[in-house]
Amino acid sequence: MEDAKWKSIAKGLAIGLAYGVAYLVLRHLSFNQWFLPAGLRCGSLLLAPYRYWPFIIAGDIAALLYLRVPKVEQYGELWAYGSPVLLIALIAVVAHAWRSRLKSTQGLQRWLPVVALTLAAWSAASNMLLNYFLDGPRPLVNLKNYIGYTVGDFLGILLILLPCLLWLHRHHGIPLTRRLWWQVSGAVVVTIALYLGITVPQAIDDSTRLLLLMLMIVPAVYLTFFEGWRGAAVGVVVANFAVARTLTYSGIPGYGDDVVLFSQQALLISACALLFLGRMISDHYERALRSGMAERQALTMARTSFLSTERVLREQLLCMAQMQLMIDGERRDLAEWLKVHGRYDAAMQLNSSGMLQRQNFDGQAMALYPIRIEQDGLFKAVHGKAFSDFWAGEAEIAYGFRGPISKVSVDLQLVAYRCICHAMALLSDYSPDEFRLNMRAWSGRSTNGIFVRLEVVPTGAFELSQAGMTAETLLAARIKAHGGAMRRHGHSISFLLAETPGSDSA
Repeated sequence: MEDAKWKSIAKGLAIGLAYGVAYLVLRHLSFNQWFLPAGLRCGSLLLAPYRYWPFIIAGDIAALLYLRVPKVEQYGELWAYGSPVLLIALIAVVAHAWRSRLKSTQGLQRWLPVVALTLAAWSAASNMLLNYFLDGPRPLVNLKNYIGYTVGDFLGILLILLPCLLWLHRHHGIPLTRRLWWQVSGAVVVTIALYLGITVPQAIDDSTRLLLLMLMIVPAVYLTFFEGWRGAAVGVVVANFAVARTLTYSGIPGYGDDVVLFSQQALLISACALLFLGRMISDHYERALRSGMAERQALTMARTSFLSTERVLREQLLCMAQMQLMIDGERRDLAEWLKVHGRYDAAMQLNSSGMLQRQNFDGQAMALYPIRIEQDGLFKAVHGKAFSDFWAGEAEIAYGFRGPISKVSVDLQLVAYRCICHAMALLSDYSPDEFRLNMRAWSGRSTNGIFVRLEVVPTGAFELSQAGMTAETLLAARIKAHGGAMRRHGHSISFLLAETPGSDSA
């Protein structure tokens, strides 16, 4: 009995020591906008048995003391010695509350986005409040830094927790197949290509950099559709790591990369949506396996899940717009402060960068969710400048529209819009001078529908890129899921989508 007790204590001490070393190593690799120790702390508190909590807490306190005690002369003993104890205590209370409510790792898997966001927001708030009230680094306590710290903690939590949950549930849900490994390999290759597109060029403008960062989310969408929650988890981890590695260390406290922060905010929102969507798809798939549903019924459920995520993306776009307004307000206040203190050049430069960031937001928001479809319909949404600038680049677009598009449901118009985007991405490998987009909508007694034909005027031989392969797969999968038909001939793509009038979804 005594031997077992001492073995348990020795194991706990080893865990505490390993935790402290891992904390310091991850802290060295982290940024404010991508904070891995938050993932280590929250993952340990959520997954480790309660008997090891004292050793984990001791390791966390020791690591923070190692980092903060050397700053005792700058910030005082209360902050250096007190904040490490109070911080882990505050976070442990919330982690214990979630564990008591969820009971198992299956519940944690289902509610992971909410749990991670709650812990990230509480961790960032606790850290900043302790810094403020214990005479720590007070200049870093502001709304912009709080958003950056919350995003960084959230992404750090996902990067640690998702691989742990994947391992714990490796024998549950959709069986592991060779197809999964090929799909994951393809997603990694596409992400690496986008990463190299950002890091290899000597000079790259912010709009192109932001576009490539946003496209890193696409492989995660692809994996989610085909592999459910497991695919969403793998895709989010890959995108999370790739986006974070584009950050560069500055050594300046509170420094943040606004372009990467914007893409990380989009990744945060997309990760929540994809993990919930992936859980829904996995649940539907498991029910289909248990009840022996046919492929058509499984596709119907996947289609419903995909359409439901459009509504989630719409709500998240509105949240991003509110977040952008808060950042603009902070920037305006800072510009006024600079003017009051005679720094007019700096204020003008800050205002110029703010206008550029706002323009980038307006342009990129169209790719996340085409909200204009709800007011003006599909024809006007694709006829807008934001659409042509984002998807056609320097190429011209010749349009031809016919039919009562207002008779077609918004759901089906959204499906058609996403298919048009995938088709344009695929045909862009021709390096065309011009796109010719023709659409015809019809409304009948038994069906409504949309027929789309997209043709390009090529300037060279067709060379299929990784992005084109992904777009081709997504286009075929989306059309199949919605019961449509597609034909590709030469440098043109045609597809047809239909629905029953009065149905809830396309």
